[in-house]
Amino acid sequence: MDIVNSILLGGTVLLGGIAVVALRQGRQKKTAIQPSKEVSVTLEELSRLWAKSKETGKIQISDLAPIWRDAIDSGKRNIKSYNFQDEKIAEFFDEYIDQAPWFKKASRQKDVCYQILLLLEREGGCSSVVNAADDVEASWDSNTYTLLGKTSLLDHTLNVALETINLLRNENANHVIPDTMIAALGHDLGKLPSIKGHLYSLGEHPLAAGRVLAEINEFKQLVRKEEISRAIKLHHKRPEGLLGQTLKKADQLARQKELEWAVEQLAESNPIPEQDSENDIKKDIQTDSIKPVVQPESASPPSAPVKIKNSSSAQGSDAAWRAQADIYGEEEPVKKKIGNTPNRIDISAWFDAQAFLDALKPYINRITGRRFMAFSMSDGYVYFQAKAIEEVARKLAEQAGAMDIATMAADDTNMRQVLFTVVDHLRVKHGVIARELIKDQYFGGYFTITTGGKTMKGFYTPFHAEAFGSIAEMENEKSGILKNFKSVEPFLNED
Repeated sequence: MDIVNSILLGGTVLLGGIAVVALRQGRQKKTAIQPSKEVSVTLEELSRLWAKSKETGKIQISDLAPIWRDAIDSGKRNIKSYNFQDEKIAEFFDEYIDQAPWFKKASRQKDVCYQILLLLEREGGCSSVVNAADDVEASWDSNTYTLLGKTSLLDHTLNVALETINLLRNENANHVIPDTMIAALGHDLGKLPSIKGHLYSLGEHPLAAGRVLAEINEFKQLVRKEEISRAIKLHHKRPEGLLGQTLKKADQLARQKELEWAVEQLAESNPIPEQDSENDIKKDIQTDSIKPVVQPESASPPSAPVKIKNSSSAQGSDAAWRAQADIYGEEEPVKKKIGNTPNRIDISAWFDAQAFLDALKPYINRITGRRFMAFSMSDGYVYFQAKAIEEVARKLAEQAGAMDIATMAADDTNMRQVLFTVVDHLRVKHGVIARELIKDQYFGGYFTITTGGKTMKGFYTPFHAEAFGSIAEMENEKSGILKNFKSVEPFLNED
């Protein structure tokens, strides 16, 4: 028994020494997967030594050495290095991924994060905004586009990742962090310069990002890869589940802070550029004999030409055309809007009634060909398309730093709540909405416009003309097809 006890005691000391050696190996690099602190030696191996010791009465160190070497070699095989050239990325990976407790049992997700960060290390110095024709960012206000463009893709991605961690930790949902971290790091991969061709062919950067992720072998092995891909695809729209909703919220929070930072930097060197005044817009209008009016500047980012939707991006172009047909009265059937009354939301952080009306006024009686966004009638009403109200809402929200409104996708159903709240505020508090023409539970209604020899239908919000000044002056500014408008009547089959 003394021999057996000696064996067990010697084995315990030996295993303790192995654990210390293994720990020292792991601490040499912060970005290494730590080997197990416990090293197992089989009973069979110890029994051979015990049997041999019965013959000699001794245990030789030469007999224990092979077991010790095998244990050390096994520990070394478990170590995996993660190396970065960029110090910012290395520090982020070490603190929030490699050494983070939520990644302790998520080695596959850690490997995917590593591969994504390598891509960003190579190409993440580019701008964090894009101007593809069908992309949501191409519709941002020019000032917002310019300011957010000052943040690099790498910095924006890391900002979103940090917001993601904070949101999930506050929800006590640390177990979701590894998969959501992949979504956060990969959500804007569609903006990498090397895949610009994919971006412009697909039309939207979230779709292009999914293609990049699909080419990472480690990503294909993940159990929740489909959920991650879907969260990225919908992060500018209406995402589903905790993972998707967290990604969208984190992206919005990051953008808001980046916008605030850019404004502060700009204020230190130059005053913030002023918005085009109404007089400036009118000067531009007068350059053509028929007085065509371009769409507000929010439709295109700076230094980028106004782009017509590419027909190759079928989904985005078709959706845009359907909206144009409904709003502008083209030869398309009118489709019913959702009948349920939207909920009111808090818009106090960015909404100012007079500023809103002032921003709407330049839209009145402006046309390009058959395109128009608002028109007046001699009976004292002005009719605005929902798109005009939406654009003004986005612009005012951007100026106030409310990026959850400014970056909302065009087809996000939450925009209905924004429009309803704005119109309802103007209706109840300021009395500028023609309540006799639309019901209080709606922000607009369908109307039939009669021209010389035909009629067309569209969805409009009617205002009292006096909110914008002289109706006579507005009527005198009409040109093109607007001069042919004879009457406007509520579309009685709306219900």
